[in-house]
Amino acid sequence: MAPLLFTTTKIKRRISLLLSPENQEKLNQLRKIFHFNPTCELAIANGSAHYQAPAILREFEEELAPILSLFASDNDHVLKEKPLPDQFIAQMAELGLSSAAYLSKAQSQELVKTEPVCLQPWGWSPAELNFLAGYHELPEVQAQHRRIAHSDLFQRKHAVQFNNEFLDENPQSFFPRKEERPQLLRSLEAVEHYLLKHPKIVLKSPLSSSGRGLQVIRKRNLNDSNKRWIKTTLDQQGYLVAEPLFNKQADLSFQFELLPEREVVFLGVSFFQTNKNGQYLGHHINPTSELVYRYFKQDELNTIADGLTKQLKKSCFHQLYQGFLGIDALIYEAEEQIKIQPCLEINPRFNMGVLSQAIERKIHAESSGVFQTYYHPKTSYLDFAEEQTKSNPPVTTDERLRKGFVSLTAPGKSSRFGAYILLF
Repeated sequence: MAPLLFTTTKIKRRISLLLSPENQEKLNQLRKIFHFNPTCELAIANGSAHYQAPAILREFEEELAPILSLFASDNDHVLKEKPLPDQFIAQMAELGLSSAAYLSKAQSQELVKTEPVCLQPWGWSPAELNFLAGYHELPEVQAQHRRIAHSDLFQRKHAVQFNNEFLDENPQSFFPRKEERPQLLRSLEAVEHYLLKHPKIVLKSPLSSSGRGLQVIRKRNLNDSNKRWIKTTLDQQGYLVAEPLFNKQADLSFQFELLPEREVVFLGVSFFQTNKNGQYLGHHINPTSELVYRYFKQDELNTIADGLTKQLKKSCFHQLYQGFLGIDALIYEAEEQIKIQPCLEINPRFNMGVLSQAIERKIHAESSGVFQTYYHPKTSYLDFAEEQTKSNPPVTTDERLRKGFVSLTAPGKSSRFGAYILLF
């Protein structure tokens, strides 16, 4: 049976249970244990403490586990069940990207024993609580993690409410009109009615990430495959989020960190790439001002960020959660005007945007390029990485990576997944 969720009405009675500044300071001094589990939303949707993602997604998590080392210090552990080659570990250290220890969970727990640690999964879920149960946390921290894992905070309905409240309080001509805002739909008939108003739409399941759990509908009539997906999602999760398919110009995200005493720190804007169906491809690293300010001036982006910061301070997210949070946005063209949808999704967890910012802190300040993930069902990532390394060998300046190709994961002969930096 799925655990009882803490809804936003219940969250309001738990504000005092967030970490105090004193305990946050204690937490910052502890050894950190990083675990890459981007299937956390799927685990929440399942609800079981014993949930296991499909095999191919578990393979993805294992292969990309090293990317969290970009957040780690020397004393920290990055969990990875299969050992990494010494050559990969040495290169990460030589390039100044990471000197963390890569350990299996059993090895890590044997080393820390009863030492209190700071657990840093990609995101929390009942299954992640169970997976990390062998570690010791400060009691107040453990209680907070349990509340997050058993809440409905990851559901898209909260992003829809946040977006509507933000747009109501911050009217701008370059924001979507009311009829362009996302809506919650609870039946197949409601989807069909929505299609009458918008010829092309995007449907999103309540719990999913990285562009998965999406259906892009480009025709007025739903086909059998569309109907099956809609009915299955409604039966399992109760509703869908619907929005028009915009004429996209750019993807971006506003990055924040939520701290004790309702403090919200704006970390900056990151620009990323998706395919035509909205699935994540990669991030721009140190993008040029031409890219960043092509559509909106710096003061306009700062005004949006200020408004989002104020909205976060009074939202359900800050009533329960502390840590990194990304708000995905979309720049699009409509009626011969460039507009921005300021809140498509809210991710109260680690995300690729804050990861790209971690990369930017590690490389040469004058470098620019891309961070990208790799997947090909038939072509090994090893072959791709070897070819790229020959064509674009890494070059350092002032002991920092300046240009070239660097794999952030250790490709094996059978690796289908990978992640890398390519700097120009």
